[in-house]
Amino acid sequence: MEYRNLHSSGKHQNSNEPLTVWVGGLFHCSLGLNNLASYSIFRAMIHEKQFQAILCKYPELIEEGLTLIGSEIAMYGRRIDILYQDKFARHLLVELKIGPIKDEHIGQIMAYEGMLLSHENPTIRIMLIGNRVPPNMQRSLDYHGIAWREITLSQLKGFLEKKDDQDFLHYFDDELDIPLKIPKQMKKKVSKPTFLIPVTQKPQNVDSLVMKLKSSSNYQSFKSILPIKRQNEARAKEMLVKNIANLTGEQLKEVLTLIDEPYQCFDENGRINHRPWFGKLIKLNARNLEDEKTEDIRKWLKILTNNQIPVDKRIDTLRKPDVKIKGFDVGLITMMLYILDKPNYLIWFEPTHSGLFRINTEIGPFEKKGSNYLRFNQIGKSFAEKYGFEHTELDWIFSVGILPHL
Repeated sequence: MEYRNLHSSGKHQNSNEPLTVWVGGLFHCSLGLNNLASYSIFRAMIHEKQFQAILCKYPELIEEGLTLIGSEIAMYGRRIDILYQDKFARHLLVELKIGPIKDEHIGQIMAYEGMLLSHENPTIRIMLIGNRVPPNMQRSLDYHGIAWREITLSQLKGFLEKKDDQDFLHYFDDELDIPLKIPKQMKKKVSKPTFLIPVTQKPQNVDSLVMKLKSSSNYQSFKSILPIKRQNEARAKEMLVKNIANLTGEQLKEVLTLIDEPYQCFDENGRINHRPWFGKLIKLNARNLEDEKTEDIRKWLKILTNNQIPVDKRIDTLRKPDVKIKGFDVGLITMMLYILDKPNYLIWFEPTHSGLFRINTEIGPFEKKGSNYLRFNQIGKSFAEKYGFEHTELDWIFSVGILPHL
């Protein structure tokens, strides 16, 4: 916790005139200046780590239907305060701020969101949470379409009192003599996170999980669109094979558009909607294909389809700067392998990997390496064979279908 300098918004002619101050950025109170040397005020001895721990234990403080995946997680080159899965099986990344939300926080979250949009999770959500969100910050966040929550000190304390959670309530003392300096113990550095997915997972009864999945209404709805998905993927393969020696960027974009046809789904309000199947994974990464040189695309496809090269080596080679097509990372590389040779290859991007990891940790955390794909592909195909799923189903099963039953 950091004790901020006492601040007033105006000049005080009378030394006993009430002064508004911020303590630790959490709340304000009124004092007389004559009492400044010896006053005590109501406060919370709470650090960001403790605030984080409360939200990890009680995600309902944010919104209903959240499931904790982990905290202090490294994703896309930076630390994620808390990672949840929402009731629609989407990742929710929470950026936590002790005290009031400020201008710089909005800039940070916008830059962060822009970075995430260039990666491969098509349904990711981001939310900024602070103890106070001033009205002008609320308007700015709403204008930019950034989700936010204000969770005040009194809300936290009241909630914990209702839960009678003594483990956290002891952080909320009644009084504090405000120190003039930051205590040394408050200056300890936070250790850097070293993993992407929590390494401690509850053991899953996979047979029971699959039984619940197959009997769910979501799976039955998915099965109803499966014939269209098969048909579109077959047509995409036909287009690729027919033109593979002379494929242009525009033709490759047509193939991806066909794969990404909007199928019927439910939106965040539970209403029927039609959205692209892979969403941002394809839409964002394929938008510049027309600018790619035809010879570069042919070179890329030649490596992709060279079965004399082990598939893990092909994936690693296709990600090298001198070969890579802009926006084509492991998700679209493996998608092309899958379309051309569905019996042997599965689509691999972070949501599919994370889903399979939740039921079989042998694949390890998600890393964009060919060797990592080999493990995912082998274990994923074994799963499909054992439980009677076709490969066409697996991207939905791993990224969406199984999550409500974990």
